Amino acid sequence: MYKDPVKESISWMRVILLTVMIVLLSRHFLFEPVAVHGESMMPTFEENDKVVLAKIYSIENFDMIVFTAPNGVNFIKRVIGIPGDIISIQDDQLYINGKAQAEPYLDKNYQTAKQMGMLRLTEDMEEFTVPAASYFVLGDNRSNSTDSRILGFVSEKTVIGEVKIRIAPFNHIGLVE
Repeated sequence: MYKDPVKESISWMRVILLTVMIVLLSRHFLFEPVAVHGESMMPTFEENDKVVLAKIYSIENFDMIVFTAPNGVNFIKRVIGIPGDIISIQDDQLYINGKAQAEPYLDKNYQTAKQMGMLRLTEDMEEFTVPAASYFVLGDNRSNSTDSRILGFVSEKTVIGEVKIRIAPFNHIGLVE
């Protein structure tokens, strides 16, 4: 009834190796954990929040993505415009394809801006069209964000993934809206 210890060890090594391969392949092709740095997405995300990116995605307006900027730094931003969208901002009102858009994630920032004596979060932007294979992104903290207003359009080739889940801090764990 005794099992051969060599065969038992080899069997366990196969299980461990297979598990490691599955984890590594999943991380490379399906999911990736990322830490948030900076204040550009406050209050949606704060410094050192941890999120999980989906590497298989279909990006739509208002999704949050992580991409590599021209200087090699990874940024997390909200997608405002997808290819073909016509975007403009007038008096802090965002228009996509001629329709005014609600941006409830900016409410806290509007309050802070008013307390600081600022009249607006975002300067007016004349109408423009998002080119093919590109995105127009903005940070939720519009008064303190390096985004498409500075970087220009984000190429879909530079997108690492779409933010799906927050995994830290513990009291904010859950799906990202």
